Amino acid sequence: MKENFRSLSVDELKKEVQSASEEVRKARFQFGVTRSLENPKLIHNQKKRIAQALTIQREKELAAAGKLKQIPPKAGKAAPVAKAAKGKKK
Repeated sequence: MKENFRSLSVDELKKEVQSASEEVRKARFQFGVTRSLENPKLIHNQKKRIAQALTIQREKELAAAGKLKQIPPKAGKAAPVAKAAKGKKK
């Protein structure tokens, strides 16, 4: 889903944010009136989409201004470092 947002332009991202915000508003209104939703997770999912779109939009704005430092993706997770055992000292 994030990759789909990365391929969109800034204007398309703004439209995506507006449509998702409208969906959240409608779902909240429906829940307030009827106290039931067909899909209760809808509000959470739409708010998550809004946050993802806004994040990508901000990244594009910073990249255009030359203020965004590109961080290369990690190839894999590093092995966890073993911690010293806690306990009584002898």
